[in-house]
Amino acid sequence: MNRLIDERGLEVLDFGRIRERYAGQTHAPRSHARALACVPTADFTQTRTLVGETAEMRLLARERGFGMTRIDDVDEAVATAARGVALAARELRAIADALAAAAAAVRGIREADSEVPRLRHRCAPFRALPQVVDRITDAIDERGSVLDRASPALARIRRGIAQAQDDARDRAAAIVRSARYARAIQDAIVTVRDGRYVVPVKAEFQGEIQGIVHDTSSSGQTLFIEPLETLETNNRMRALQVQEQAEIARILAELSSLVGREAAQIAIDVDVYVDLDLAAARARVADQMDAVAPELVDEPVVQIVDGCHLLLGERAVPQSVDLGEETRMLIVSGPNMGGKTVALKLVGLAVTMTACGMHVPAAAARVGRFIRVCTDIGDEQSIAQNASTFSAHLRRLAEIVDAADDRTLILIDEIGSGTEPNAGAALAVAVLERFLERGARVMATTHATELKLFGAGHPHVANASVRFDPETYEPTYQLDVGSPGQSLAFALARRMRLDRQVVARAEALLGSQERDYERALAEVTEERIRATREREELARERAHLRSLEDNARRRGETLDRERRELAKNADARLAEALRQFTAELEKRAAERGERAGRAPKVTQGQADLLARTLDQMHRDLGLPRHPERVDGHGHAELVEAQRPLTPGDRVHVTSWDQDGTVIEDLGESVLVQVGAMRLTVPKGDLRRKGVAAGREGAALRQAQRDGGRQAQRDTSRDGGGEAALEVVSSAQTEIDVRGKRFVEAEPLVERWIDDAIMLGHSPLRLIHGKGTGLLGRGLQQYLKAHPFVQNVRYGNADEGGGGVTVFELRSPTS
Repeated sequence: MNRLIDERGLEVLDFGRIRERYAGQTHAPRSHARALACVPTADFTQTRTLVGETAEMRLLARERGFGMTRIDDVDEAVATAARGVALAARELRAIADALAAAAAAVRGIREADSEVPRLRHRCAPFRALPQVVDRITDAIDERGSVLDRASPALARIRRGIAQAQDDARDRAAAIVRSARYARAIQDAIVTVRDGRYVVPVKAEFQGEIQGIVHDTSSSGQTLFIEPLETLETNNRMRALQVQEQAEIARILAELSSLVGREAAQIAIDVDVYVDLDLAAARARVADQMDAVAPELVDEPVVQIVDGCHLLLGERAVPQSVDLGEETRMLIVSGPNMGGKTVALKLVGLAVTMTACGMHVPAAAARVGRFIRVCTDIGDEQSIAQNASTFSAHLRRLAEIVDAADDRTLILIDEIGSGTEPNAGAALAVAVLERFLERGARVMATTHATELKLFGAGHPHVANASVRFDPETYEPTYQLDVGSPGQSLAFALARRMRLDRQVVARAEALLGSQERDYERALAEVTEERIRATREREELARERAHLRSLEDNARRRGETLDRERRELAKNADARLAEALRQFTAELEKRAAERGERAGRAPKVTQGQADLLARTLDQMHRDLGLPRHPERVDGHGHAELVEAQRPLTPGDRVHVTSWDQDGTVIEDLGESVLVQVGAMRLTVPKGDLRRKGVAAGREGAALRQAQRDGGRQAQRDTSRDGGGEAALEVVSSAQTEIDVRGKRFVEAEPLVERWIDDAIMLGHSPLRLIHGKGTGLLGRGLQQYLKAHPFVQNVRYGNADEGGGGVTVFELRSPTS
């Protein structure tokens, strides 16, 4: 594989700890090993694939709860089976479990279809082997034991063994329990030695029980003897056990041969599993560090927004870096322990993690195509080679200069250090100039003023500094691009309580030009820090205001949406309650009419009261009447845009989803007969159905001429009998039916209950007397079956006792 960076570079970037975290999320030994040995690739096509697979795995885990199942290492076992060698039961079961886990993972990915194209392509070589998995799992359980159902012969042999064991145990137990051998038996138990049932016999009574001695206790006082009575049974059991082992060996050989024949495909399927497991591990690491999928571009750039060094955990401070076409080189300066090296490693890890298919711990990241990453970070002095720090750095710089080109990322810590400052700075500037000539992307740290001036005077070079608190001189570990950093040598010396006279003398020894430079730089830095803080504070305030505005807008939208949904649902429930209640009234009226031998009668007072009650419920709930709603029954347009309505016209009341007949046009609204009710409905709530024909229309038109308010005759649905609408002023809360038969009392009680429902009367008192008790029991049974009656009971002593039934009414809309 074409490596992006050598192992020495990965070591100084602390990449080993990234590998450990990666490996810790795997579910297979081979996946674990590959994660620990992962190497960033310079193959950008492979990088795109790996990064994309990680993103798809994160999507699957988030949207579908996708996960991997842990498996054992089966590579060696599969290779052994391929050579024709029989495997152990545990090895075979591990192979079956691995294949089942791989099949489950691939199935989950294929079900996601177009959401995960890269993972689906990764699964292309996979071919399920159910014949292998099913055959092994049918024969071997999870613990690696061969099951009876593995073969008919094995089941038969084991039944024989069980029978022989029972026989041998029973015969030995009979000897132990026998009074004849009571004094010879040490303990009244049957035990096993060498797979044969024996009894414990006192050594001094050995001759009393004939048999074979298989063992002796540690004290020598007890002999474990196989009685002659059990010898034949034990021999038969042992023979069957030998047959059992032979049959098991045959089964394992057969299963191993099956694995051997499919060894090539099994290896492919396990490879697919390992690739998926690695992608899933990368996805989990990305989720743990709240990483972002880097945007991959062909240009050699590294752009990171609020990136955090993964290994610093909660101590990590977000840093932003931009190495691109405009800024090809960053010269980072500032005090020691301020985070310069952390910034170098952040950039190096972003590129190397991306090259391994991982996501970057940042708010946003853009990573380009590099063919190599070169590092010179930390003290690489080799004592064994008697080389100084400076010579070690020179050797490494020479290697980097030779390798540098426009696809090289170079990270150098303290360039030019370790020797006389002026000479080291001059050498550093010359090296950096060569890197620019080659087109490399470079990030270097320094304390040298010469390098800061170099950064300020070149169009493709930018200075950067690590931020510090101007009052405490504590580092904040944040990177500021655009201005060089101060070394703060004298300020830190004072803070560390070095003698003030010594510090003053040092400042005096410093050249005036250097002092002026440091002083001007300090003033600029402090001003920049103040401006940055003010800018950040303003940005936070603006963000807070935007957040408040967004929250208010979202809350308003949510409340509006909930109000509309509530109104819609309440409207639908109310309409459904109306339909059910109206149907129940009509049904009960029809039943009462049939029993009375005449057409059913519903009072006009009941109908009007119900209509007014439901209209009031609409108003109380603030429910819309939905005049704009178009129903699904093919009704005509709104009546407002058509010719005037006349009595007898058929219309559809959209708010109630009911059909009715026009009684009277009231101007802005219309009086409509809907079943047993009359409703006053706005015209915008009506759609035309047609004109009623025959006697129905004529009767309604005549009723309208007569005032439309008196009792009317309404044709029944089939055009036959008529239903009289009678006016009833009120309903009583009790009724007396004493002296009547049940068939006479029932319709009276039923109508009384209907009236009480309309007027909202409850509880009610039904006086039926005691007599024979038949009338009371019959009426109580009737009441208990009534859909709007509840809590039926005989009256208390002060309510009339057993001659009275008291009950309550259930709300028709409950």
